Amino acid sequence: MPPNTVAGENNSHGSARPQYLHGSIRALTAQCSHDRMIGMPRTVLVTEGDSQLGAALTRLLSARGLSVVKIVSALSSQTGAAAAAAESGAGRAPADRSPSTVPWNRRSPLSARTVLLNVVNMFDAVDEVLILEPPCGTHPTLHDMSSVEIERAFDDAKGPVFLAREALAHFLGRHTGVLCMVSMGASSSPLENGMRECFRGLSSSLLTANADPGIVINGFQSGGAQPEEYAAFIDKMLEEKARKITGRWFTCPSRSGFLQGMKSKKA
Repeated sequence: MPPNTVAGENNSHGSARPQYLHGSIRALTAQCSHDRMIGMPRTVLVTEGDSQLGAALTRLLSARGLSVVKIVSALSSQTGAAAAAAESGAGRAPADRSPSTVPWNRRSPLSARTVLLNVVNMFDAVDEVLILEPPCGTHPTLHDMSSVEIERAFDDAKGPVFLAREALAHFLGRHTGVLCMVSMGASSSPLENGMRECFRGLSSSLLTANADPGIVINGFQSGGAQPEEYAAFIDKMLEEKARKITGRWFTCPSRSGFLQGMKSKKA
């Protein structure tokens, strides 16, 4: 299926639904689907909340009145108490609806499940999950990287897979939800570009494999835009299109590139 077509239109009615549901996610989702109060603000998870793009998205989505949970790397987080609360599932939604922070270990499938269960306990349900492509280093040449750094990059790349699985389990149990896969721009690092292709391949597969009409899955990619600019584009597309249609890639053009193109046309 071409990347810009809506996924699911050609699925036969007899096709089997992907078996994402499992364990405690299924049970808790079934309970929360009945307990969810009408009129409650939508709950949104944003990964890489300690990055420039993640922080900008958190601010914009919170400004719209959404309940935002920013997921940060447990390895870089300085909030030991929050990490302990996340692991124990004892988190509570903030009374003032300010963004919550939940640490996670990208390399652990158990951590991904614990994060989602903790947020469901806090807000009763998760409505949207924005999975940002994780960083994997800034080395311009492969031979400058140590074996340990390469192994860490591959281990961190598991995070989006683990969290996407848990999010889909939750969404399929409720027959509703929005999953956005957010890719970054080109890099000078060979390894980072390789990891980026893996992330995009996973995202494209999710876009076309979605069989539930109540679930929206889209991808975002940047043409070199700055983090604040990219975040504003994602926020705008979510409001206008990306919560209503599925199976699409939305590309954010670089403002500087756009202005240069306009100048070239005038010349």
